[in-house]
Amino acid sequence: MNQKIIIGFIDFLILITIVFITVKSVLALDLVIHIPEKYLEVVAGKQLAFEVDIKYPENYSQKYLYFTYQIKKDNQIISETKTFKPIENQSSFMEYLPIPESAQVGTYTITNQIRDYETIDEQVSTNFRVIKDSADFIKYIYILVISIVVVSIFVVVQFFMILRINKSGIRS
Repeated sequence: MNQKIIIGFIDFLILITIVFITVKSVLALDLVIHIPEKYLEVVAGKQLAFEVDIKYPENYSQKYLYFTYQIKKDNQIISETKTFKPIENQSSFMEYLPIPESAQVGTYTITNQIRDYETIDEQVSTNFRVIKDSADFIKYIYILVISIVVVSIFVVVQFFMILRINKSGIRS
């Protein structure tokens, strides 16, 4: 009976050893992407500013991670950049990504993926809006004012021409 208990205990230890060898360790990596309120609405052609927070308590030394930032609309990438940065157990930094001038007004998603080509492959995303430039509105106001001035000048000139014709017609 003691032999069965010892063999069962050895089998149990072998099973636990196999599980520890074959199962990947779960990393306690916390990745957050945050857009400051000031940049939640961005004009096309400008830069989107966002903050990246990483908490990686299991990492006691400097480790290089690959960052991929993508701006997407309807699963179509409109802007992308990749960087390679050293990270220790926690880090927080600001990044900037240009919004193409061709970007249409609407809601977009920024995605941050980090990898180390071993065990880390994390991705987070958040939304922001691309809005019309207020300079466009002012440009339309200028066009409207110039059009009104040109039409007014045309009307005044026509009015004086009609008066001149009427005066010359009355004298004849």
